[in-house]
Amino acid sequence: MGVTHQPGIGTRLAAASPPPEIVDLDLDAELAELEELSRDLETHTLAANTRHAYAKAWRSFTGFCATHALEALPAHPTVIRWYVAWMARQADDEGTPRFAVTTIRQHLAGIADRHLGEGYLDPTGHRAVGDLVRGLGKLRATRPTRKKPLVLDDIVRVIAAMEHDRYPAGISAARDTVALWLGFAGALRRSEAAGLRLSSLDLHPRDGIHVRVGKSKADQANVLPDVVVLPFGASPRTCAPCAVHRWVALVRGSGIEDARARRRASMRCLYEYQLDDHVCGVGGDAGLISGADLTSPTPLLRATYRNRRDARIHESGISGDALCSMLHTRMTEAGMNPAGYGFHSLRAGHVTHARRNGATTEEVMRACRIRKADTVTIYDREFNPAARNSVMRLGL
Repeated sequence: MGVTHQPGIGTRLAAASPPPEIVDLDLDAELAELEELSRDLETHTLAANTRHAYAKAWRSFTGFCATHALEALPAHPTVIRWYVAWMARQADDEGTPRFAVTTIRQHLAGIADRHLGEGYLDPTGHRAVGDLVRGLGKLRATRPTRKKPLVLDDIVRVIAAMEHDRYPAGISAARDTVALWLGFAGALRRSEAAGLRLSSLDLHPRDGIHVRVGKSKADQANVLPDVVVLPFGASPRTCAPCAVHRWVALVRGSGIEDARARRRASMRCLYEYQLDDHVCGVGGDAGLISGADLTSPTPLLRATYRNRRDARIHESGISGDALCSMLHTRMTEAGMNPAGYGFHSLRAGHVTHARRNGATTEEVMRACRIRKADTVTIYDREFNPAARNSVMRLGL
């Protein structure tokens, strides 16, 4: 099977013509360094996950082209249409489509990125391709599945089910408690929580703890306001700063070389500072940690290893996927069904609970770093439909 190319389809852009030939050896060495630097800078254009997704999409497309004896680079728009139709037809044993419409769009973005990077015109921008994808989207139109929210009572229940006062189980319980408060009180996405460093935190005498999120999924260029607040809680059991103090104190003790001394220090932290006592300095007393403990660029949420007798806190950080698995495990231990929940349930719970308590759209947008008011409305309609609804004023 072959395809006749239309005029100009395979034409390279002028900017991608062969580079000028350099005769001067000194200039050649300097320009070689500049070329190496420019290649390195190119790797930072896209997020790592996006690069990985685009590479996977390109492998899939080139495999399709090889199977059907088609040219992948440059590709004709007709070939792209055939590839979209091929993806739309793929299904698993139960008949469920293998490629969601969003995945198909991601594959097209990967193909476009490769063509433009090689100096070719983008074949995915052809109207025929766009019409095909829009038609597929309408054919498969379904409501997006959103994670169920976890509100404050749920968080307290999950935390209460953990073994905080036992060694070594209390080590991971302290870390997981911090992760839950970061997701709920801080409304952080799982990638944002996993990416935090000790140096991302600042102790604040009035607010509690300021957390600088930095570059994130919604702010790849790291230019938007990124400080979220973990406020002091009225009760030690709902106090996110207390959880941070307990965990960072354990992290500080993990650097003790002698295993026996390290165990004693960890046990002392677990046994002396229980969940019913404030340890964050909210009453004017000194907290368990100080600003000096938050200067290291090492991960805040770290991987742990424990057996029946010992526990170790590693230098490496925990992943976002691990945070989601942790939540499911902790919910199960608390007697809750984790189906339909994920780490995003904590962020959704923040919005839902705050709106039930009268928070304005602007307040929610500020806390969650949401840029569009419509996003807050989506949470309202899905999980809090009676709020700000005229049906509640009908006097029924």
